[in-house]
Amino acid sequence: MQKVQTRITLFRNTEIDKWQRKTQVTTGAAALKGRLHAFNQNISDQVAGYMRDPSRMINRMYLRKSDVGVFGEGKDVEGDPELIDDSEFYHQLLKEFLESCDTGASESAFYALRKKQHKKRKLVDRRASKSRKIRYSVHEKIANFMAPVPMTVP
Repeated sequence: MQKVQTRITLFRNTEIDKWQRKTQVTTGAAALKGRLHAFNQNISDQVAGYMRDPSRMINRMYLRKSDVGVFGEGKDVEGDPELIDDSEFYHQLLKEFLESCDTGASESAFYALRKKQHKKRKLVDRRASKSRKIRYSVHEKIANFMAPVPMTVP
């Protein structure tokens, strides 16, 4: 059973790392600066790093950050095991990502992309304004209609 588990773990990590490289989120600027350690590492390395000492991360997630308490319970200093707040982790990732972005490069890329886009003009006949063309709408033919035939009345 242990052999199967190690083989599956090895396969899982290689596949996840392969797909992470294919769908890389960061630009070249973040990789050059090296500030985003989480983005520069493989996902399997990140998970292994967290799993080496998960107690620190878990204890920080259980801390109650709001002053609002649960009705009927006392204030718990060490945390609530039913409460998980991982916003601090995502705030740190977002902060590192925004610090690593090069604003000049992103603006120039935006303007270059904008130049490549073709402006679409509406398909409108520009010479039809000012009553230069007759405007009409075709209606359906009338069913069961016959033009009057002149009759002589005796």
